[in-house]
Amino acid sequence: MSHAIPEMYVDQNELECFLVLAEELHFGRTAARLHLSRARVSQLIQKLERHVGAPLFTRTSRRVALTRLGSRFREDLEPHYRGIENASRVPSARHAGSKESCTSASPRRWPERW
Repeated sequence: MSHAIPEMYVDQNELECFLVLAEELHFGRTAARLHLSRARVSQLIQKLERHVGAPLFTRTSRRVALTRLGSRFREDLEPHYRGIENASRVPSARHAGSKESCTSASPRRWPERW
């Protein structure tokens, strides 16, 4: 008897939003950096938390903090996410001076800290 593995599709926007919120620890600043509304930031984080199956942040009216799971998730995710972003820039840079065309998705720009 085979057991079906639930499909877990996590959108890039959810991951990016998580990483920025994990750095900012403020929904308003995260929204401003990502050019989103605060409500959209909240929706993306809630959706990611549903995928993960547990809260990644604790929230009060005055404070946002990473949970232990959120901290671990950030530590695990951040280097891989940056690596994917860097790898997606390589084909464009490699072919910038050649006559060959190379199509790749335009990566989102990370905050200056990275």
